[in-house]
Amino acid sequence: MKTIVVGTDGSAGANAAVEFAAREAVAHKAKLRVVASWEVPPVVMVSPEMAADLFTAIQEEAQAIAAESVNAAKAVEPGLVVEEVVSEGHAGQVLVEESRHADLVVVGRRGRGGFAELLLGSVSQHVMHHAACPVVIVPPVKKD
Repeated sequence: MKTIVVGTDGSAGANAAVEFAAREAVAHKAKLRVVASWEVPPVVMVSPEMAADLFTAIQEEAQAIAAESVNAAKAVEPGLVVEEVVSEGHAGQVLVEESRHADLVVVGRRGRGGFAELLLGSVSQHVMHHAACPVVIVPPVKKD
């Protein structure tokens, strides 16, 4: 195995996926590519003056999430080779594109979406059905 991709959005599910992916990368002597994506929701109506600021704020949040996930992966496995990718686009589509250059994609079962009762989130379902490599969907960590 050469490259493992893990999607992150800063949620508890994504954090569990990052931890799992870091351990898998070390076990298989692979590099880990931590991927965060961002997009401005099409329903957001802002003035042209506000649009640039909103665009920048959303991108910066994705960059911060990616950096936190990289640090978390290195905390789990200090010798791990980690790449950080922050890309504009829908998370599922970005991860499917990343899967074309990966041996494994890891995602959390539930992210930041609003329908917690669903078994799988929309991103994990999209990746599961469209990825070009095997996909691991990591369940959330149960707290006692």
